[in-house]
Amino acid sequence: MRFYATSLLLLTNLFTVAVHADQTCRSNLEISTPTSRFVFNTDGTVTDKETEIIWMRCAMGQKWDGKTCVGNALEYSWQEARDAISELNSDTFGEPTSWRLPNVPELASIVERQCFEPRVNMVVFPATPSKAFWTRMEKKGSPELAYAIDFGRGNMISSKKSYEGPIRLMHDGPNGKWWKMNGESKKGS
Repeated sequence: MRFYATSLLLLTNLFTVAVHADQTCRSNLEISTPTSRFVFNTDGTVTDKETEIIWMRCAMGQKWDGKTCVGNALEYSWQEARDAISELNSDTFGEPTSWRLPNVPELASIVERQCFEPRVNMVVFPATPSKAFWTRMEKKGSPELAYAIDFGRGNMISSKKSYEGPIRLMHDGPNGKWWKMNGESKKGS
């Protein structure tokens, strides 16, 4: 009986380790988002030197504690995400902020192709859930759908706007938008 109990305890511990396993990276693939590409700001943001986008290091709902993201990422429907961002941008003491949902190419620019579960550089964006994060882009001809980037697999998906997923916010760089949609003008142009 004692052997059975010890074996069961060991199996339980092994299962727990498997469930909480860390991100897996393949060393035979080139790193797509090297840590050196980012400037670490003291306010819980990073600046991508390649795109000039300023990213929140944590998903909305998580807090930056100076070393990592703590807490759980909140999940929103697409419209709830837009409303939460509007509230965040208007709820300031002083100058207004301009956080926004990224377009598909902007969010895809931080997908780490070498790693999975999640497909992100965990030094730059710690505690990122392996879930589909909303973008601001709607699917043309399908008003009930919008695009998301799945940080589990790293691919773009279209999803019903009622799906609840996390969000990562960004600011445009000092030279305006790195990428623009058709019909959208660049800042300063």
